[in-house]
Amino acid sequence: MRVDDKDERAALRSVCTELPELLVEREHLPADRQELLDRIHTEATARRPILPLLAELVGTSRTETVRSLNSGLPGVGPGRPDEERFVCPDGACDRVVLPDPGGPVPRCNLTHRSMKRA
Repeated sequence: MRVDDKDERAALRSVCTELPELLVEREHLPADRQELLDRIHTEATARRPILPLLAELVGTSRTETVRSLNSGLPGVGPGRPDEERFVCPDGACDRVVLPDPGGPVPRCNLTHRSMKRA
């Protein structure tokens, strides 16, 4: 399923990018927050809306959550050729990965599928 809402796409990209760190952090959260993070993971993997759940997790409104996601996204590092650009395997988000030249093909942190060369 392709997510068309630009804010949801940004949220999905952020969750996909940050999932390894979120799963580590999960262990330090109270049980209700762990359940909420699990729901976010499940909904994101199924490509369903997650912004309301993210807003609940961070205790902000949807607008504030979108604003913080947009300002906190990682930048593109120098020295990586354009042909080494990979994107979401099913087009559900706008995540772009620039792996080290000659490195392995990156995988989606949510679906574990190989990302597509852009």
